[in-house]
Amino acid sequence: MASRGEASFVRMPAFGAALYDALMRGDNLDRHYAEIAADLVERGARGRLLDVGMGPGRVLLGLHRLAPALELHGLDISAAMVERCRRNLGDVAAQLRVGTIRETDYPDGHFDVVTSAGSFYLWDEPAACLDEIFRILRPGGAACLYETHRDFDVAAFRSALATVQAGLSWPRRKISAHFLRKQLALTYSVEEVRAIVRGTRFSSAAEIEPIVLAGLPVALRIALRRS
Repeated sequence: MASRGEASFVRMPAFGAALYDALMRGDNLDRHYAEIAADLVERGARGRLLDVGMGPGRVLLGLHRLAPALELHGLDISAAMVERCRRNLGDVAAQLRVGTIRETDYPDGHFDVVTSAGSFYLWDEPAACLDEIFRILRPGGAACLYETHRDFDVAAFRSALATVQAGLSWPRRKISAHFLRKQLALTYSVEEVRAIVRGTRFSSAAEIEPIVLAGLPVALRIALRRS
């Protein structure tokens, strides 16, 4: 089976992680990650939280600013990205690991909250990954994944993209639009996400809804709870 993207991140060199980090910066991307952190806090994030595929650590930094009492953990398949995240977090306490969410060595019921921002669509075995998240959540714990979906309103997207890119330099507009469209081409439809979740232990406790993040109407919030 061809990898959806995990394989390329496993092999990512240090300069690749640094380039990715640089590309994931800017006013609208800062807003994107800040809104995710705020949404998690508003939805009651507390205790021990794991960010899956945390990349350069932008969500973890946002969570620390808003809710410093959270015990932060991060998991990423790329060793280079874990090192980049450690650098960005500075003196923010967080336990980071290299690994895949498909099979972890976290104890059963270890986390109160599990989140992910923009990595779900790259998981090679998403149902198995969700079942592992179920296992490592405590009873009553919640997972909240933030993704894009491909069945968005194209006209609304183009209008919103023009608005959020206003004031950016021409190269920045082209680069950001290129990577966003590449992601949207690979991502799932809303119904495909629902079908994946129905095949997991979260099947009876899931809320999946399109949302707007950073002004763009292409996001999806996948809210799951372990009963």
